Amino acid sequence: MPLLRRKSSAASGPTHHKVTRLYIVSDFHAALPAWKKMLNAVKLNHYRADVVLYAGDLTGKAIVPITQTESGFEATLLGAKRQARDEQELMALERDITGIGYYPYRATAAELEHIGGDPDKLQALFAEKISSQVGEWMTLASERAGSSGIPIVLIPGNDDPYEIDPSLAASTYCINTDGRITDLPGNLQVLGLGKSSPTPWNTPREVSEDDFRQQIYSLADQLRDRRRSIFLIHCPPYDTGLDTAPLLDAGLNVTTSAGDVLRGPVGSRGVLEAVQGIHPLLSVHGHIHESAGERKVGDTLCVNPGSEAAFGVVRGYIIDVTSNGIERVFRVEG
Repeated sequence: MPLLRRKSSAASGPTHHKVTRLYIVSDFHAALPAWKKMLNAVKLNHYRADVVLYAGDLTGKAIVPITQTESGFEATLLGAKRQARDEQELMALERDITGIGYYPYRATAAELEHIGGDPDKLQALFAEKISSQVGEWMTLASERAGSSGIPIVLIPGNDDPYEIDPSLAASTYCINTDGRITDLPGNLQVLGLGKSSPTPWNTPREVSEDDFRQQIYSLADQLRDRRRSIFLIHCPPYDTGLDTAPLLDAGLNVTTSAGDVLRGPVGSRGVLEAVQGIHPLLSVHGHIHESAGERKVGDTLCVNPGSEAAFGVVRGYIIDVTSNGIERVFRVEG
């Protein structure tokens, strides 16, 4: 477990307790502008952070075909038909696609028909696009922020296929702490798990509640001091206000009452029980984009930064930790 150090530490207040400042983000889902904004904040030391914690879901969910035509290329993006008549317009179209977290794919109509009719080929294309994107993000992180001395400690999320793990492992800068303990400045340790409890979409990294809880407790046995530990777990604890989302019926349609969308808790009972039993200092989550906020579970502060990455907005938290515990918490956005 490598100890991650910066060249200097900040001090705050008359007691001069050393401060470890955490910058917390999550759920960029392949939206490249959000990833670049976060890296620029690290490179410029905008928040004077000592470490970045990224709480999962790096990859996108859709490929946007760009069809070659006699006059150039065309695609349908968010319901609108787009045309590109030259290379400059084509590059702009691809930037717009990656900007919202989708994957552009140039092909002829015949190639698209061939791939669309073969589920195995379509799955292979997704795996190729996703793995390539994550590898590019890891390289970009090293190039832009690797010299900052501010480590990026991350986990995948339930939407991230296991094909990205080699790209994460190959990074010389970002640290994948999924399924392991990583030491942080300030005598802190982070316990990482990029999993979720079961969802209606049968995503790649789902586990049962019992397995989820057991995996957390197994990792917690490796902690030096539970009260100096940080959970970095993609799925938030159940019914904490950090996991409120629209409720779905058996057909995966949003449920309504008198025209209002019904919402309720969709987090993990296993994570909740682990937080209640282990009492980490801080528990960091993502997963539910619209449930940003902070809540106390016993004496543990739980946070979810939420996500608007598809709109180019990076939502986050800054949390200052001293030897006495959590000193200051505030939300940031840009």
